[in-house]
Amino acid sequence: MQKMLTAAVLSTAATAVWAGDITLYTREHFGGPAITLHEAAPDLDQQGFNDKTSSVIVHQGRWEVCAEKHYKGKCLILKEGEYAELKGFNDMMSSVRELDAGRDAARDTKREHK
Repeated sequence: MQKMLTAAVLSTAATAVWAGDITLYTREHFGGPAITLHEAAPDLDQQGFNDKTSSVIVHQGRWEVCAEKHYKGKCLILKEGEYAELKGFNDMMSSVRELDAGRDAARDTKREHK
């Protein structure tokens, strides 16, 4: 029983280490109130951040950010880095999710070639 519990804790810890995170800011150049997400948010209304994001820092991972809830409408894929301005996407973000590099790479390639 102890070995099973230890394995479960280690597995959970490893998942947390590999999970990405993204910080959304209400003002350009990382100003104003902010929220850091560690998991998908299909409806940013629930966090009080729907249509309020003006800058982003992707700390880890690749994230898809979309103008409509549930990852619909205009979407952008943001890799690790700082996005001080979201020209053409300012105050439009309604859903956010981390992409799995292996699983979603094929889908991204298909999008780019359409």
